[in-house]
Amino acid sequence: MDRSKLSHLETSALIAFIEVAERGSFTDAAAALNLSQPTVSQQVKRLEKIVGIQLLHRRSNKVYLSQAGEAFISHCQTALQNIEAGISSAIQTSQALVGKVTLGLTCFNTQRYLSEILKLSYQQNPNLRVEIIECPTDDLVRGLQNQTIDLAIFSLPVPVKIFKFKELYEEPLLLVVASTHPLASIKELTWQDISHQTLILPRQETDFGIRNVIEELYRTHRIKINNLVEVSGCQSLHQFLLSNCGVAFLPLSQVQKDLDNGSMLVKPLSGIALTHKVVLATDPRYTLSSAAENLVDTIQVVIQAHSY
Repeated sequence: MDRSKLSHLETSALIAFIEVAERGSFTDAAAALNLSQPTVSQQVKRLEKIVGIQLLHRRSNKVYLSQAGEAFISHCQTALQNIEAGISSAIQTSQALVGKVTLGLTCFNTQRYLSEILKLSYQQNPNLRVEIIECPTDDLVRGLQNQTIDLAIFSLPVPVKIFKFKELYEEPLLLVVASTHPLASIKELTWQDISHQTLILPRQETDFGIRNVIEELYRTHRIKINNLVEVSGCQSLHQFLLSNCGVAFLPLSQVQKDLDNGSMLVKPLSGIALTHKVVLATDPRYTLSSAAENLVDTIQVVIQAHSY
């Protein structure tokens, strides 16, 4: 068929045709559509003119499908169902596009990939509002449980069995000191070297994440943490390190710039190779919004792009 003819085809004509065929009456179809009987009759005639075939047989007290009409009507019904499904899908997508998602992270997980995730999310979905909350793992756990946070990115371990985890990546967990620290000149440190050093750790109420890994490391080697500085954020931790106030175990991404410019150094510990696993966590007791699902997909796309 010449598609130019379809430009004159209106969905109202298809609807009128279906209603007449199903009800066997122009009058009943007009009543159902809240239209006049002549209007419905004209719509069906226009449809038959476009198709070029008589679709209905008209009798004084009955209207019924012609053989061609019987072949045609199922396609009309499918077409209208597809249009309805398309409208529904468009509405759902539109609602997702104007949604809001709250993404929680610890300060240790903001340096790697976050800017790429936000950039791609904006490119794909400019009306999606992503709210970033940076806080300790304890607060992220509570936020997921009370629904003030939709998604959370943090480091394992997290001894909360109700959460659903998607592993995102692993990276080295390094012992770092300022380049002017007394330990900087020692090529390979021993536990004896650091046992009397002040350890800088993120403030935390429970044994979650990186802090758990570090404290377990000290317990394994039977080293008591005598001098401890707790900080509430990575900026404070960073400043304490640069001021030679102690040592810290940090993800590579957190100190990469400092290593590149020489303000900090990695100090290997004999026989120690630490990593930390970063996960995306959700609480499966609550259904994610379309907007949150969209951001989950974006996060995975960014991570996968770096895994090849």
